[in-house]
Amino acid sequence: MLSQPIFDDRALNNSLYQALIERFCDTLPSSIQSQLSECSFGFAPSPTGVKTFFIVSPSLDIAEPLLSDIDQIVERVQTLMIGVGQVALCIQPQNNSVETPYSSNLCHSSQTLHPQSMMCKIFPVNGEYSPLDD
Repeated sequence: MLSQPIFDDRALNNSLYQALIERFCDTLPSSIQSQLSECSFGFAPSPTGVKTFFIVSPSLDIAEPLLSDIDQIVERVQTLMIGVGQVALCIQPQNNSVETPYSSNLCHSSQTLHPQSMMCKIFPVNGEYSPLDD
């Protein structure tokens, strides 16, 4: 009979990812760290299998400064997270209303974006992203 491992795979993965995310945040300037402290993080493959690092912000006010610093964020991901092919900067409003799948996900008011459900912008990690691509 084989002995059971001391750590289960899920706990070990969670611990590894938590340490990686802490290291990622610690290597960024304090202004970015303060914005990231409000966010949640995760890893998941894209529909095409590209490993994606998700940064999920609770509001547009927190996501906008991160968007302006996306080059530094992508560079740190490229350096620290080997195998991650893209970064997704997402907004998940805390007070989002329940909508049908066919209703509009965004509400526009006087040129200001007010998301009502999760929205993301994807940035490749392979160094091909340019702010001019927007």
